[in-house]
Amino acid sequence: MALVGGGRRHLKRLAAPKSWKIMRKRRFGVWITNVIPGPHPKEHAVPLRVLVRDILGLADNAREADHIIRSGKVLVDGVVRRDPRFPVGLFDVVEIPQLEKTFRMILDDKGRLLPKEVPSEEKAHKLVRVERKTMVKGGKIQLGTHDGRSFLLDKADDIKPGDVLKISVPDQKILDVYHLREGNLVYVLSGRHAGTVGRINAVNKGDVIRERSVDLSVEGVTIQTAARNVFVVGRESPAITL
Repeated sequence: MALVGGGRRHLKRLAAPKSWKIMRKRRFGVWITNVIPGPHPKEHAVPLRVLVRDILGLADNAREADHIIRSGKVLVDGVVRRDPRFPVGLFDVVEIPQLEKTFRMILDDKGRLLPKEVPSEEKAHKLVRVERKTMVKGGKIQLGTHDGRSFLLDKADDIKPGDVLKISVPDQKILDVYHLREGNLVYVLSGRHAGTVGRINAVNKGDVIRERSVDLSVEGVTIQTAARNVFVVGRESPAITL
């Protein structure tokens, strides 16, 4: 995923990404906050102000939401974020210590981001999907993930793009690896089965014409979808609350 480019501070509600679960009618206002460049692209993230005010309902207006955020009362992946336009994306952990609440960003059945309250012990870890794997100077392996993180490893022969790392936050230690392989559980990211968990029956190699795909058992049916449309979440059971 590429980082979102710089742009306007606001955009029209009607033009907001479909992944934002917001009211779009004019009576709620014409404009809404845009995101700043950050770990998630605009199409796959919501601004912190929108999350606090429009989705969680913790503020009645932008001024109240900004006060909450700039006072350091909201943490994302264990780090205080004070910019109301900071992008919050899939599987990010949002913590509000004053309310003793922890949320993980997941998807609804329309592919829109929404916060799901999770046990407080889950704030210490998250799942990140490997998007890029390159060799850098010194023979080390660099992994780039869906949320903009970078990992520099001495060896990573068994980790490939599409695999998922379970990491601790905010210190970013790799705790486990979930491979894109037969038998593992995946989270569907878009389409009619968005926001549901399925099990991989087969991984089909791509070629110059067709991209890599997976066969899944999900909601009692068997489907085939692009590998980029799934996110591995565990083996026998999901590694996080969904």
